[in-house]
Amino acid sequence: MSTRGRSNRISFSVRVLLLLAALTLPSFSAFSQNQTSSDLLDYFLRARARKIATDQAGEGGNRAKVLPVDPLNSLAERLYADAERKRMEALLSALPDPLDAFNSDSFRLIPRLRVFEYQSQFDETDWAFTGTSSRSALDTTRTADLRARLEFRYGAPTRTLAEAGYPDSLGKEEIIQFEYWFVLDDSVSVLVLDVNGPWDRGVVLAADMRFRKELVTIKKHLLEQLVTTPDRTRFIDYYFNYDQHSWYLTGFDGASFFDRRIQRPDLSLGRPSPEHLEKADIESN
Repeated sequence: MSTRGRSNRISFSVRVLLLLAALTLPSFSAFSQNQTSSDLLDYFLRARARKIATDQAGEGGNRAKVLPVDPLNSLAERLYADAERKRMEALLSALPDPLDAFNSDSFRLIPRLRVFEYQSQFDETDWAFTGTSSRSALDTTRTADLRARLEFRYGAPTRTLAEAGYPDSLGKEEIIQFEYWFVLDDSVSVLVLDVNGPWDRGVVLAADMRFRKELVTIKKHLLEQLVTTPDRTRFIDYYFNYDQHSWYLTGFDGASFFDRRIQRPDLSLGRPSPEHLEKADIESN
């Protein structure tokens, strides 16, 4: 085929493309007749792409189609999640083990002669207290009466004012008549004590702060049995009345409760005995 024949055929193809473009693309009139066939083809492709894009946008109300979120599992996110997991594990491991089911026999009294073995444990305990705010029989019973019932159930107190020392160097809140130290389940520190002497009502119970939510349950198992029977045992204690600045012998003689005002005792001799009471009676006569 001659060169002239091929040229005529290409010219015919170009005229066909121009005719199609004029019919399908309104903006084709802006295209110059002086452009080459290559420019014509590029123009046609771009115009066609715009037409398709316009049609698709119209179907969606001129809004792009929303694709589902594909979260990025980045290194920073993985590190944060790992750090958060470790933090929660540390918090859970710091919590104390829950108390096992216990009853009154789960409490072990620390006797006076073994105080030195538990002194550091009790000194380092952060305490939570429960007082005598209810109208239960336990909280409305005279403290002196509860002291006699504690003596019957558990024996002599762990500490009394004889061991605590003279009130001269103590604050009012540190002056006690008695303290019972217990260990619950061989690990939890528990205290039962008076705070206002034998003439008050009820006693104070304290336990390890970590078990503050268990205070009511601990108090119930340890102390409520004291008021279910009339059982009492004789006792005699020193008591210092801070407001009067006066010393007393206070106790229960098996039949009645008593308070005897006395001179400043010699605490180096230890706890009082019935002989001290007899001597106080002689001095009062």
